[in-house]
Amino acid sequence: MPSRVPLVLAILLLSTAAPLIRAAAPVPPLAIAALRISLAALALAAIAGRDLASLRRLGRTERALVLAAGLLLGVHFGVWITSLSFTSTAASVALVATNPMFAALLGWIIGDSVSRREWIGIGVAAGGCAILAGGDWQAGGDALIGDGLAVLGAATAAAYLIVGRRLREALPLFPYLAAVNGVAGIGLMIATAVAGVTVLELGGGVTAWSYAAIAASALFASVGGHTLLNVAVRRVPTHLVALAILGEPIGASLLSWAAFGEVPPWTAAAGGVVILCGIGVGFAGKR
Repeated sequence: MPSRVPLVLAILLLSTAAPLIRAAAPVPPLAIAALRISLAALALAAIAGRDLASLRRLGRTERALVLAAGLLLGVHFGVWITSLSFTSTAASVALVATNPMFAALLGWIIGDSVSRREWIGIGVAAGGCAILAGGDWQAGGDALIGDGLAVLGAATAAAYLIVGRRLREALPLFPYLAAVNGVAGIGLMIATAVAGVTVLELGGGVTAWSYAAIAASALFASVGGHTLLNVAVRRVPTHLVALAILGEPIGASLLSWAAFGEVPPWTAAAGGVVILCGIGVGFAGKR
């Protein structure tokens, strides 16, 4: 298989996440997140197989890091999936794509160096966020709430990656992914119980197809997309992977346009382009 094929397939699969979540409506967003991540955890555990035994050898600190990574991943999916109920797909996926910006900022806080190029990228991406949010502010309604939730999703995704970076040498890939998705799924199930959200219920517009869409998002985006992305990282230069990931918001917006006739507001499109340019300029060349 040519080295770039897994990368292309990964981006295509990741681009299906937001449209499939749209298709799962009117299942509550928190229930969608809980089911998607729980199903992904089960699939990843099956793939990991005997390698799951490596989890038993973790020390107390490493177990705490797995727990923290899982909780951050759960918050990320919970708030990002909820954001899709308030704002456009284009706005949500563009804003959640700012996670490299937050990774740099969080890394800077804990002592990592941030290059001049990365600061420029952060500034450009922040300007794109302002354009996008400004349009939603003028439009009124709940779109600005969705924007805020998507930004929180980006920040928690960045924190999840920073925590996970410390576990690369401690665990093989699939046991790690199974463990953190398992923690995230349990956390989200608890959150649905506390919030009084029913996870499985037909009627009121919810059909079996809604749950099929959730299962598809777990299989295509969480298991297929993220797995192939990790395969691609081992075969393709990191900066090309980072550039390719910027295609996900574009693919998700086009799929939502084709499937639901969802035409993004011009401010979301313009702001999204500026955000992606900022991320591309500041971070795509980072190895």
